[in-house]
Amino acid sequence: MKHILFVGMLVGVVSFTPASVHAQTNASAGPLSAADKERASLRKHIKPILAALKPDDAAKEAAVSDILAAQFKALRVWHAANDAQVKELWNEFNRARSAQSVSNANAALVKIDGVYATFKPQHEKFISDLSAVLSPEQVETVKDALTVNKVKVTYDVYLQIFPGLTEAQKSVVLQNLKAAREQAIDCESMTEKSAFFKKYKIKIEDDYLTAQGYDPKQARKDFAAKQKAEAASRKTANAPAAGTADDGN
Repeated sequence: MKHILFVGMLVGVVSFTPASVHAQTNASAGPLSAADKERASLRKHIKPILAALKPDDAAKEAAVSDILAAQFKALRVWHAANDAQVKELWNEFNRARSAQSVSNANAALVKIDGVYATFKPQHEKFISDLSAVLSPEQVETVKDALTVNKVKVTYDVYLQIFPGLTEAQKSVVLQNLKAAREQAIDCESMTEKSAFFKKYKIKIEDDYLTAQGYDPKQARKDFAAKQKAEAASRKTANAPAAGTADDGN
């Protein structure tokens, strides 16, 4: 899902509260105005984040909604000005990876980080504003909701692929995935969010785990083979025994 689908509707929307949106979108039986539609659409897309957060009072819910609205508006403006450059840099990164040029791939990532550095003040403001009304755990929840819980999903898969990870190694893996999430929340498209996670998965596997004595490529092959064997075993177990099918007689 792309945040761009709804943040583009934010022109002129500075803040709102859930109550005000409800009142404005139901104020009359007549057709909704463009502004009402914008507010209703925005609330529709912020709602899943609030559902994950479960704020404990209306004032906190309204404050978080306003913070998210301001962040999405800032994202829309920034990406409108920078997406063409960023897209080409990601293409440069992918070409370098295809050519197995680590130096060129890393150079492209440095350039991407350089472009995103111009959004850093807004990023820091967003986190600061959230932290002023939410606990650290709740801020984590918002970050996870903005990145479709990719930290937990990816971490859980790593634990399956590398079941022998020590607690210290698990901590490093998790730290890197959270660093990926920190960059991904500044993206609008899910494709680019995933690209930042790919950046850190490469760092985890090609740099850290390899240095720790693991063979990530072989571990992934072994994991895929195990999954295939388990699927075949389940299929066999669920198949009807010979001679038990109803022949209609």
